[in-house]
Amino acid sequence: MESTPDIKYILLSRSGVPLLYRASSWLAADHLLSIESNVFTETYKRFYFRDIQAILVHKTKRFEIWNLVLGIVVLGLVLYTIAIMPKTASDWNDNTTPGVIALAGITALLILALLLNLIGGRTCTTFLRTAVQIERLPSLARVRATRGALAKIHPLIVEAQGGELSAEAVSEQMQEWSEPAPEVASSQITRDDPNAPPRLNS
Repeated sequence: MESTPDIKYILLSRSGVPLLYRASSWLAADHLLSIESNVFTETYKRFYFRDIQAILVHKTKRFEIWNLVLGIVVLGLVLYTIAIMPKTASDWNDNTTPGVIALAGITALLILALLLNLIGGRTCTTFLRTAVQIERLPSLARVRATRGALAKIHPLIVEAQGGELSAEAVSEQMQEWSEPAPEVASSQITRDDPNAPPRLNS
């Protein structure tokens, strides 16, 4: 992303699937910019620090589900590739070689996807609440990345809202991890213990 002449942006987080869908968050001096783009469209949403009331984070099961699905598929492909692979050099011919190579290539790509999911770590869904809306931040989809992002955002919110926050406001901004994620509606948002210290991670 290129900064405008008057606004300097710093990349906060990024996620998505290359060439198909990308989501990113950028920090400016007084606001957070969320960008979503796909093959056809690109949308921008700005959230000014002075208006942010809460950042809500919920753990999800996507990490475990993808590990399970990819693990089963990879194991099956590996076993099938071994089963159909010619046992001796004389068994290799023009009919068997392309199929074995193609199957091995697909297996390698799925193994890479599994490794990337493991490296990315546990998944989450992050929402930002202001007085008039609740918006999902799709770029904050991994616990590790979200933890680091909240550590950067929180001081900027504090500064923009007068340099201090009440215990209640801090509690609302940094909600404790919970699972499963509830339906996001203002009537369903619950608060942590107001006597607990502010939390930036689980």
